Amino acid sequence: MEMQSQVFDVEVEFDGQTHKAAYFVENDIIHAQVEGKMIVSPLGAVPASRTVKALIMGQLLQMRRRHKQRVTWAQ
Repeated sequence: MEMQSQVFDVEVEFDGQTHKAAYFVENDIIHAQVEGKMIVSPLGAVPASRTVKALIMGQLLQMRRRHKQRVTWAQ
């Protein structure tokens, strides 16, 4: 069972940089501040910290894809 309404921090390394996110769980919903965006996700069978790390990685991969796409379109 996850601790409710207590703020936690997680870190993920991506492309040699460390990225952090803060999150808390309330009513079995994860509220995570990831790269300046508040993301809400249901609490699943895996620990909330793993879910938040996956959310961070997803956000970073999406930002990388968008950057590469902009570079391609600018040529």
